[in-house]
Amino acid sequence: MSPTVLIADDEPLLREQLEGLVNRIWPEARIVASASNGAEARIALQEQRPDVAFLDIRMPSPDGLALAEEFADEPSLIVFVTAYDQYAVAAFEKNACDYLLKPISEDRFQETVNRLESRLERSDTTMAIASIRREIENLKSKPRLDRIPVHHRGKTKLVSVGDIRYFKADAKYTLAFDASNEYVLSSSLQALEEQLDADVFWRIHRNCIVNANFIETVHRITSDVFVVKISNRDDELRVSRNYRYRFREF
Repeated sequence: MSPTVLIADDEPLLREQLEGLVNRIWPEARIVASASNGAEARIALQEQRPDVAFLDIRMPSPDGLALAEEFADEPSLIVFVTAYDQYAVAAFEKNACDYLLKPISEDRFQETVNRLESRLERSDTTMAIASIRREIENLKSKPRLDRIPVHHRGKTKLVSVGDIRYFKADAKYTLAFDASNEYVLSSSLQALEEQLDADVFWRIHRNCIVNANFIETVHRITSDVFVVKISNRDDELRVSRNYRYRFREF
């Protein structure tokens, strides 16, 4: 039989993305409910009893963690969806099968589908959760950058990462901008992102990571277009569709 799926997230774009991923990557599954808050998700869990529930950790009450506690004895496999990897350990204490970090890539979603299909077949949670815990601990143990070497005016020097307003990919290089200077880095934006504090440095576009401490304003240009203004600079940076969830309150 086709596995049934519940999707619960208070951000319409993320719900739409998850629905699209399920339809493209897991066509055997059938979405039986889509909830915009915890109250709707609770009703769907009670009435539909889905095989799989994708729950946003931070949505209007009850949030995903609270729902996982409430329905701990139910057969639904839970996948938590979050923008913050520090919530993942707490998530797995609530009997989660897996977690997805926003924005969700197709490759990562495919890994989740593989785990779900395996769990649906064998009903054995121990090894899956242990493996995911190790993955999370590896993420948490990675050293965070404090100072970074940059090229500037023919010299290489160290600058404080905390002073950088944003990083931007530019051809073969990555550019870093503080209040008044532009620096060139040898590392890729992806490699840099893995060493930055995700609570402070937010990716807002495939080619841009901003220091959230220096976001001065957020403007909604149209219903689909956001730009952020960086303090002490004239720059306005566009937010791509995949990362608009970070500014859901605007």
